[in-house]
Amino acid sequence: MPVTNGYVYRLYDHGVFATKQETDFNDIALRGARSWGLYSQVSQVLCVGPKPNVVTITAGANDFLGGDSNIPAIAGRVAAAVNLLLNNDNPAIVPSPIEDPVTGTACPALSNATILVSNYYAMPHPVPEINAILDDALRGFDQALQFFLAALPVPPGSRIIYVDLYTPSLGRQGLVTIDRRLGYTGPFDFDIHPTNLGHAFIARQFELAWMSVQ
Repeated sequence: MPVTNGYVYRLYDHGVFATKQETDFNDIALRGARSWGLYSQVSQVLCVGPKPNVVTITAGANDFLGGDSNIPAIAGRVAAAVNLLLNNDNPAIVPSPIEDPVTGTACPALSNATILVSNYYAMPHPVPEINAILDDALRGFDQALQFFLAALPVPPGSRIIYVDLYTPSLGRQGLVTIDRRLGYTGPFDFDIHPTNLGHAFIARQFELAWMSVQ
């Protein structure tokens, strides 16, 4: 609710990173997943099949919406996943890498890869007190995530692109389901997943971030 076309599908459909004919597309996102679940998703990226050269990541909100108030730790887990993608096979940087279950050796890190990592869009809540808590969490997550990502070693040929969803979403209407019918039924019963308009907005911010470095 509502039926949506996720932002990664829009990026693929619009040929943002490459034409469809030149793109092998795979979506391993999980609805409701927590940040520590990124470890298993990273293992899929590193240890299974051909390596991607573009990865998009939006993660962390389910943690603080689920009651985890340690915002820096949440951001740190997201950054740690990015570090594994870029440096998993470098023992000087990753002393406990993700290993191939058959060979027992570290799965090769991505090479010549671009990883786009975003913060979160604003989540307007009709109750001012709850809205303030959500906004503090979003701002804190943004600051912590930028701090941790900036400290990561990035191998030559790869790069991290930070995608700001929060700032351009301020004051926008209809981006999240809490703004729509049945998206809000009470102070603690609400849905902040993107609407179709929200996914289009997110895809556009990823596209702009990508275009800014081309």
